[in-house]
Amino acid sequence: MLYDIIKVIQEGETTGLLKGNDDVELAGFSGTKLLGTLQRLVKLFSTQGNSCYLEIGVFQGLTLCLSSLACPNFTCYGVDNFAFLDPDKKNLSIVQERIEKLQLNNTHLINQDYEDALENLRIYIGERKIGVYFIDGPHDYRSQLMCLQLALPYLHEQAVIIVDDSNYRHVRQANRDFLVTHPEYKLIFEAYTPCHPQNMTPEQEQQARKGWWNGVNIIVRDPEQKLSPMYPPTERSRELYENEHIIHSSKFAELAPNTIELITKLEHLNLFGFFKQLGSIKYRLIKNDNYNSAKYYHLNTYSDILPEQRYNDLK
Repeated sequence: MLYDIIKVIQEGETTGLLKGNDDVELAGFSGTKLLGTLQRLVKLFSTQGNSCYLEIGVFQGLTLCLSSLACPNFTCYGVDNFAFLDPDKKNLSIVQERIEKLQLNNTHLINQDYEDALENLRIYIGERKIGVYFIDGPHDYRSQLMCLQLALPYLHEQAVIIVDDSNYRHVRQANRDFLVTHPEYKLIFEAYTPCHPQNMTPEQEQQARKGWWNGVNIIVRDPEQKLSPMYPPTERSRELYENEHIIHSSKFAELAPNTIELITKLEHLNLFGFFKQLGSIKYRLIKNDNYNSAKYYHLNTYSDILPEQRYNDLK
């Protein structure tokens, strides 16, 4: 099976899409090599008994629809609560419309937060096992790691995990931490681009759309240890992750993104933007009661409502 998986990735690299559709517009953020590899993996696992495709992070359905299209008799699931990148609240209806127009009867949406869905996945997929698992949900370290951990009980014995947006170093760190603690899984392929597509020149973005978009890590289950250990590149310094403790215990933790934006405006000498962002922070400080729930400026534990001690009950 490992040789077949490698062959599928190579074909995705050289040939791109296995099957497209000219009748229905399928827009989204992805690369042709990635899409073609997903399609071929779906087709490969369609012969593996009671397996399925599961995707975390549907957005507007590009990867879900194309993967489903590649093998109409293979069951595909997409998990998304459509809470992000959806200011007009239209993405759910866009995906549903595309599924209907393409007549993808093998495609099912799970409109849930990824943690809620994965913790109760048996309700949705029954006795199926995840053969192809595509992760493109929240890209913070914890979410990335939880997507990997929570899916473990449902993964096929020869499962393939495709992690999108692996250009991000915190995504790579989560992938590495998973691989180190689960040696039965191996990194079989990795590909990166110089930066996020949003920061690319038009020429670079065009190449990314033909390639792997914002980087990819492909992980396989390898219980027989046929593959050598290989890990995505990460930074030895843990300072950024250790700094999370300072942010989480701060009274103003929720303002961390605003503060970064404030510094960005200052660095660019954008004084109008700087004072506008400063005003926004001041407004949130006045209006948001969440800051009042923190008793201290630093080292908040939020443990005052917890029981002093508690034992578990024996069954």
